[in-house]
Amino acid sequence: MNFKPKVIIGMWSLSGDLGKISRAKIIKTIECAIENNFLEFDTAPTYGNGRIDNLLSKITKGVKGVKINTKCGYNSDLIKTFCNADIERSLENSLKKFDTINTLFLHNPRNEILSWSKILKLLNKFKKNNLVKNIGISLARNYYFSDKIMNNFDYLQDEINILRPNNIDILKNLKPKILARSPLASGCLSGRLSVYSKFQENDYRKNWLGDKVRLKNIIFQINELKKIFGEDIKNFAKCFLLQNKNINKIIFGIKKPSHINELVFDLNNFKRIPKKKIYLLKKLAIKNFNLSKNLVGY
Repeated sequence: MNFKPKVIIGMWSLSGDLGKISRAKIIKTIECAIENNFLEFDTAPTYGNGRIDNLLSKITKGVKGVKINTKCGYNSDLIKTFCNADIERSLENSLKKFDTINTLFLHNPRNEILSWSKILKLLNKFKKNNLVKNIGISLARNYYFSDKIMNNFDYLQDEINILRPNNIDILKNLKPKILARSPLASGCLSGRLSVYSKFQENDYRKNWLGDKVRLKNIIFQINELKKIFGEDIKNFAKCFLLQNKNINKIIFGIKKPSHINELVFDLNNFKRIPKKKIYLLKKLAIKNFNLSKNLVGY
């Protein structure tokens, strides 16, 4: 089975927001993705304060088949706003860099949008005028809207992984196609997380993984997962999403060329997870992975 069309390459992990990364490594990584025929990218004007958009634009210029998915919801001062004028300005800036936009997502809206009818009218005008092909919402964590609102979009992007496997049940009966982000739970499922893990000051994960109590709780949850899947949690995390028929595409964050090569290997050596293990996973998630109710894990 060819899983490549199901893969989107996420730019946030290359932006520097998850730790310092050199310009040379960013360029090599994006070029490696293109060489391996991964041509759909997920980005946002806020990632790395615009740094990653500038590089992605230069590297993908003239490359046939490239699809750019971007977001709106912040102004040039990185202040969150869903004012129509700011959304139009954000799209205009993205089009200057990328020429065409495949999907425009609202970037993690919560209670900021007072008039959904105005927003939807504007987004559909973008589609009608061929400024964007699709419209979507990148859902904030645990923040969902009514089915009536969400069904107006082409795509819904949500955090879905084996530490949050049941989110798919909230969305699977809606009209939009589903994009799963954070397949490795922001690196928690990489196999490298330990109580000794440290995070750079400019790594946003330091805000929550820097809390040693929460870090230990997450490691406890991962060890409960290993009782089902064994030690190779990272591969099972990918297979769980790849085989889910309700998930249209998956956004894989990458930080170096070897991550691209590893992804190619995993796609070529995919093994379906038995239904029994999926059942056990969902049951475990309902019980918070056996973590006490008063404790916060992932």
